[in-house]
Amino acid sequence: MLHFVELHAKSESANLDFLRSAAVLSVYGSHLALTLGAHPPDAIGTFGVLIFFFHTSLVLMMSLERTEQTSRPLIRTFYIRRAFRIYPLSVACVAVIAACHLPRGPMWPWSPPGIAAILGNLLLCMNLFLQDPVTLVLWSLPYEVQMYAALPFCYLAGKRFGWRGVFGLWCLAAVVGILPHMPGRFDIVKYAPCFMAGVFGYFFAKGRAARLAWLWWPLGIGACGALFAGLASLGSATAGSWAMCLGLGFLFALVREIPFRWIATPCKVIARYSYGIYLTHLYAQWAGLVVLKHAPAVYRWGTLAALSFGLPVVAYHLLEDPMIRLGGRVAKALRAGSGGGIGARLVSANRTE
Repeated sequence: MLHFVELHAKSESANLDFLRSAAVLSVYGSHLALTLGAHPPDAIGTFGVLIFFFHTSLVLMMSLERTEQTSRPLIRTFYIRRAFRIYPLSVACVAVIAACHLPRGPMWPWSPPGIAAILGNLLLCMNLFLQDPVTLVLWSLPYEVQMYAALPFCYLAGKRFGWRGVFGLWCLAAVVGILPHMPGRFDIVKYAPCFMAGVFGYFFAKGRAARLAWLWWPLGIGACGALFAGLASLGSATAGSWAMCLGLGFLFALVREIPFRWIATPCKVIARYSYGIYLTHLYAQWAGLVVLKHAPAVYRWGTLAALSFGLPVVAYHLLEDPMIRLGGRVAKALRAGSGGGIGARLVSANRTE
């Protein structure tokens, strides 16, 4: 029996939707508790972001495999499609936050960002510019963008050397991560093993039968989270994040798909809108629980629910999905050997999507 990473390289995975849902809900829940005045452990929100790092690199291995099967230029297609995937919504959020003087988070006062900060946020390279994110959740996106530069080459290395070679790359990333480095601009080294764990999980799963029952997937995710939280409480958050993500990589290869629609369907919906939820949820919480803090509870919680659901849905259908499709058409139109101008090729690509 083939592992589902091969079966789902062209379709969908309930397990990965569950994982992405767990990531965004942990971030949402952590920030909601903070907005309500509680003090949840920092590990809860960080746990969700680390899952995003692992999940991103794993599913992008699948994307690279699909691109390779189309005979399109692998690296150029990858970069074009990722740019159209991540930048449009983040740019729109930065523009709205700056134009409307929105705070960085629900309990933060407004502070005007400078030109360098706005530019760094628009380009998603705040860590390189040593600038603060205009919204708290934006801190993680520069690391994803910077890892994009390496992921196609990690994919090619995995194809050439298999999971053992990728595990060697993970070990190398961990060694680099523990070496002394300049904080701020080069903090990416702290998270590279988390991304590499997703690459490892993909290649470790290829051709491997998944023998464990699906229930081990949520249990294993919880156990990995507990491992991270435990090491973080001992002052070893970085090592805990690496161990957690590598554990997810092994787990991914061994557990069968979630078979129940009543679990898979809501996870699929949450996963579809997860990027929008991640970028907008702080302002749903700010509007409902801070701006309307003196309003009746029904208005406060109704506003929170409506915006928590409505903002990501609107963002997805008006911006995310159209730009994802456009990125696919641009990549297809720019494939090697195409004739005619870019405009003609885009029209041709659009007709065949």
